[in-house]
Formats: sequence, C-alpha cells, structure tokens
Amino acid sequence: MNALKVSVIIPAYRAAHTIGRAVQSVLDQTYSADEILVVDDGSPDDMAAALRPFGQRVTLVRKENGGAASARNLGIERSSCELIAFLDADDYWAPHKLERQIAIYHAQPGVGLTCSRFLAQEPGGDCTVWRSVTSPDTDRVMKLSGIKAFEFALSVWTGTVVVPRAIVGDDRFVAGLEPAEDRDLWRRLVLKAPVCLIAEPLATAVLEPNSLSRSNLARDYGNMLKVIDRHREQLGFSGVLKWKSHTYYSWASCEPAPGVAMRLLLRSMVGWPLPYPRSQVRRPAARPALFARLIGCGLRKVARGGRQGPLESDAAICAPHESAREVSNGAPS
Repeated sequence: MNALKVSVIIPAYRAAHTIGRAVQSVLDQTYSADEILVVDDGSPDDMAAALRPFGQRVTLVRKENGGAASARNLGIERSSCELIAFLDADDYWAPHKLERQIAIYHAQPGVGLTCSRFLAQEPGGDCTVWRSVTSPDTDRVMKLSGIKAFEFALSVWTGTVVVPRAIVGDDRFVAGLEPAEDRDLWRRLVLKAPVCLIAEPLATAVLEPNSLSRSNLARDYGNMLKVIDRHREQLGFSGVLKWKSHTYYSWASCEPAPGVAMRLLLRSMVGWPLPYPRSQVRRPAARPALFARLIGCGLRKVARGGRQGPLESDAAICAPHESAREVSNGAPS
C-alpha cells in the first residue's frame, strides 16, 4: 500500500506566541506530514524567529496581509502533496489525527473531504467537546447533496479538514467572506465526492478572547448571509428562509446591545416563525427564551430610569468562529 503524502497549511497573523504549539502538534503525528507550510500573512511579529527551532522541517511563506482566505489559497498553490490538511496557528492536533484520516483514504479511495469533531479551549482553560457538531452521521462515508450538503459544511471545522488535491481542483477560499469563507468552500467540495465526519475529537480550537467573532458581529454574520445567498439554488426557497432566520437568531444571541438584539431576533422570527429542526439547534425553545430575556433587559432598563445595561452574550447559543488572526478567521460554528 503506497503511503499518501500530506501537506499541512497553517496561516499565521500575530501568532508568533502560539505557532510553535501548532507546528509541534503536526510534528508529533503518528503519521508524518511530508510538508508543513506556514503562511505569514503580513504579520508584524517575528514569525521567522518563532519557527527557527524547527529548522528545515517547516517552510515559511511570506505575503502581504490579506486575511486567512488569501493565506490558505497561497498555501494551496505552494503545496505539493496529494492530500491537503489545514490548521490555524492558535490551534493544535491530537497526535493520531492524520493516522485516523489516512486510514479512511486507504479503506475508501474515492473519499473526498474528511474531518472530525473537535475540542474547544479557552486560553489556559480546560478542553470540552465543541457542542455544535451534533450530526449523528459520523464514522461513515456519505454522499451528500442539497441542504444536507450545506448542513454538513456548517459542521466542518477547518482545523480538522483533510482533502485530496484532486477534489480541491480550481476551487479556492473566497476572500471577503471571512469568517464564513471556509463553509462556502466546504459546501462546494462536499458536492464533489463522498465525505466522512469522524466522531472522535482530533483537534483543539483555542478560543482567543479577541477573536473576530466576538468583536465584529455585523461582518461575521453579514458574510454568513452572503454565503447562504451564494448557495440558494441548492438550499431551495424554504432552506434559504430557514438558514437566514437561524443566522439572525445566532447574531441576536451574541449581540451585547439589547435593542439591536431584539431587532435581529424579530427579523429571525418573521423570516421563519416555525421551530427549527433538532439538527439545527440544541434547544427548540431557544428563541422564545432569548425573547423573554430581552424583554427582561427592557424592563430592567425602565426600572433604572432609562439607563441601558449590556446584554451578556449567551455562550450556550452563540457560535464562535475560528479565531482572531483572520480577523480574521472563520471557526467553529
């Protein structure tokens, strides 16, 4: 059986303090990667110095700042192996990650994108299984289309992806859609070949407190709405309404200003007044609960004589994205 060669692409911006952990997790794999490309996206810190301990085992590629999409695209262009894996500079892999995924390609040569569940970790905190990946369709090869392909793409975290170069073809990340540019690409690749989601968490996403998803909500969720529009033909009329409604709801649940959150929630409820299916939310009554919480915020404002207090983001509902350097990135969601 011929060994499959793997290129690992790691975009990096202001990540000199974390890149060592990411690279070491690749070097510690039980199935060795053949190529590690760190793409310095115009970072002001000294990426070369941070990578110096790894010597020739890592290739540093420099470019002007353009965001994670353009950095990953350059990595794809510069890579040479038949399989392409992605990791971000804040995050890290379990030692047997590549081994598990390579086994799938040996057993099922026609498989396209493979990914896994993953862990989430606040800096310095404990790891927990990321809650949004709840698909029951794990550890089996599936050929998906239509809205099922879209829903699968939303469950994919970039830090777990391995995909054959032949499946990627000419498709690339679309700059300007951050942090939803990864879901947009995964949706296109999922349509090309069977996929597999591994149930075991094989990577850890470190949730930096200054991530884009927690600082630029309008851009984050606005770009997710654009992705939905880009795939409206496959989603169908009801699918577009349902997923736009869900996006407005997620936005509302993360919005710290109660008045803005209420407007977003009402837009969600008008767009899709029916309950979401279990595959889309963990708590079917989450929107009514958020509505009640916002009303409570309004009543407390009245009690304070009109002074508005912030609405705490609902971490149990809010969907973070990959991390800050994308300001840049897209992430778990």
